[in-house]
Amino acid sequence: MNLIGHRHIWKFLVKSSRAGKISHAYLFSGPNKVGKKTLALEFIKFLNCQESDIDKRPCQKCYCCREIAKKTFPDLIFIEPQKKEIRISQIRELGWKLSLEPYSSVFKSAIIDDAHLMNKEAQSALLKTLEEPQGRAVIILVTSLPELLLPTIVSRTERIRFSFVSREEIQRYLEKRGLSSDLRERILSFSFGRPGEVIDYLNYPEKLKVIDQKIKDLEKLINSSLGERFRYAKEEGKELTRLMETLDIWLRYFRGKLRSSLKTSPKRASLAKYKKLINLIQDIELLLLRTEVNKILALETLLLEL
Repeated sequence: MNLIGHRHIWKFLVKSSRAGKISHAYLFSGPNKVGKKTLALEFIKFLNCQESDIDKRPCQKCYCCREIAKKTFPDLIFIEPQKKEIRISQIRELGWKLSLEPYSSVFKSAIIDDAHLMNKEAQSALLKTLEEPQGRAVIILVTSLPELLLPTIVSRTERIRFSFVSREEIQRYLEKRGLSSDLRERILSFSFGRPGEVIDYLNYPEKLKVIDQKIKDLEKLINSSLGERFRYAKEEGKELTRLMETLDIWLRYFRGKLRSSLKTSPKRASLAKYKKLINLIQDIELLLLRTEVNKILALETLLLEL
């Protein structure tokens, strides 16, 4: 099974299913790229796996496991944002599909990825589906921002909270892959407990080069003039996806600085500055997701604090 960490969550879900206590709806919440969606797919595989020995599920070899992995299983509905949001038409179609009898499995299953990007109409439509469960169906909402969901939706789900995976677990995984110690250390430094980032770095090594460059840019900006900072903001703030990627890398950079300072020389001034920058980046990320805030102005506000 392709899981890095979260064994306690897996054991809980397996134990619940064996006891016949499978919830109609789950809310998998936690930081980005820690493995929420991966575990959701593995759980759907477990519920539908054709292996007779339950201890060997998911087998990863049967028709159900293979098709679920590709998201082409007829009894799995996989929903993700279209043009930065999940629309009411997608949720209405979900409700209709869940009302049908399973095609080739025991459960109808649905995964709503980035569930916090459902617009208000979509959330209202989902609430109706959650209030009127359709037969043997399991819905898993995956989100890094559960606070953007209606409280009535959250209350009708079983909430499973994910956290960052320990450095030791990720290190063991990388050692099994036979990576050099230098590459292992670079991946550990940038992944910050996010298995999804680890897999991305292994599959797309060029991502590490992008991170290296953005860190160099940041360190140069720290010692730059206001004019240079504003020019950078004007260029980097043009496109939301690019800006969010930059902010995420900076967030991990300052978290690393904070962690290092706590271990080596816990000076109050340095700690306070790193904490302030971390909180400011998180606030800006939330504003960019929730509002039409000016991207360049938001980045300029952050750069003034460097």
